[in-house]
Amino acid sequence: MITRHTAELTNGTIHYRILGDSGPPVVLLHGGGIDNGAWMWRWLAPDLAADHRVYVPDHPKHGQSWPWRARADQRGQEDMLAAMMDHWEVDTATLIGLSLGAATALGYALRHPERVHRLVPTSAGGLQHRLENHELAWLSLRTPVSWLIARGISAQSIRKWVRTKLAYAEYLSSADIETLADLAAEELRTKREHGGHVFCDWNRFETAPRHHRVNFMNRIHELTQPVLFVHGEDDAAVLLRYPREAAATVPQGRLSVIARAGHFVPVERPREYAAVVREFLTEQARTSDVIDN
Repeated sequence: MITRHTAELTNGTIHYRILGDSGPPVVLLHGGGIDNGAWMWRWLAPDLAADHRVYVPDHPKHGQSWPWRARADQRGQEDMLAAMMDHWEVDTATLIGLSLGAATALGYALRHPERVHRLVPTSAGGLQHRLENHELAWLSLRTPVSWLIARGISAQSIRKWVRTKLAYAEYLSSADIETLADLAAEELRTKREHGGHVFCDWNRFETAPRHHRVNFMNRIHELTQPVLFVHGEDDAAVLLRYPREAAATVPQGRLSVIARAGHFVPVERPREYAAVVREFLTEQARTSDVIDN
């Protein structure tokens, strides 16, 4: 069963879905750009809902989370999550995030460690000092250049990108991929309808001329929760060396690399991704039972 809701926060509206009637709470945090809760967590959310209470928000200025009257940068994302945890009356939860969502989860866990049971940062943002070709990326995100680039992106080009640029598993059908393409085109339409930018605020405002403003690597050792970093073997957006270093630094950290996957692991290799996430959650649940007994 899926229920849809909205929360009216200080800075605007957050739309979210809840799946699962009972079980340990899990919050799924999607990525930026064309992403939203329905797109990234199309397969994982119903899988986990069999034995978890799953919360799937659309981040500010994504999906149906409009209007939003503030910057949805790193601090804005963390504050949104803090407010939603209170709204859901969830004391502590497992946080699973992709890219922007992973950076949100990491930052929130460092600020509120008592409210985070476990972490699964996937294709994690917030771990690297700078991008490949960083100065060019920074320039492309500046106003008015970024708006010129955004205006040149059409629903047709978004659909083509989704169909052809992701490393889909062979078991995904053409209908599955077409649904993802339609959802991405709808996300573009919604952003334009509300005057939003196709590039998320996190990218636009946390990318400085020569480095990222958000880099948790020097604090990653402070995480005391069990942390599973999941990464696509062929991720070109976040190179594998960053989560590998993070996993080696976190006291209870580990890394799972998904073969033949890129940046969008949960939709590219949904079965493999669900398997490693479930193995981690199950193992940690067993460990908790042993400790409690």
